[in-house]
Amino acid sequence: MARSPFVARALLTAVAAATLLGLTACAAGAPATDTAGVAPATGELISGTGYTYSVPEGWADPGEVPGFSPDSIAADLTDDDGFADNVNVILSPAGKVTPEQVESAGVKELEGAGATDVTVQPRVKIAGQESAHLSAALASGGTTYAAEQYYVSNGDQTYVVTFSFSPTVGAKERVALAESVLASWKFTG
Repeated sequence: MARSPFVARALLTAVAAATLLGLTACAAGAPATDTAGVAPATGELISGTGYTYSVPEGWADPGEVPGFSPDSIAADLTDDDGFADNVNVILSPAGKVTPEQVESAGVKELEGAGATDVTVQPRVKIAGQESAHLSAALASGGTTYAAEQYYVSNGDQTYVVTFSFSPTVGAKERVALAESVLASWKFTG
């Protein structure tokens, strides 16, 4: 699918800090919210290494993003506010990462990487597995954006799922969209 240079620039900005986020996370001690009770996204089905998920209508795989190699990625290619809201998944290079591990190190690591307003959110159950949830504000190339990040584990692998949004998208809207995608998450291997 062809995309405008505007969308391409927005995607590059969106994924610039994703690798930094992919190595850290946080979780809270409160009971996990279960995405099983959330209406799943009904758009395009995205496949990755050992999982699938659906994205909202109008979102799609944007194709190759120079300088970034996620396991999977999808974006709102029709977004016209200067930032293509998106989701990307990378496989944790550490294999499985527990919520306890990320609770002890994630906030400081993200702040050290330049993230601000890093907030530990209540854990979320995704495909029956408890996941850490972290929110943060980031900036790259003069563009600011908000991120919601989840760590979904299966077997000995953790999948770092990062949603990036323009700052015009409110926190409740970000979480609702993220949870609709996560409600569709299925492990395939």
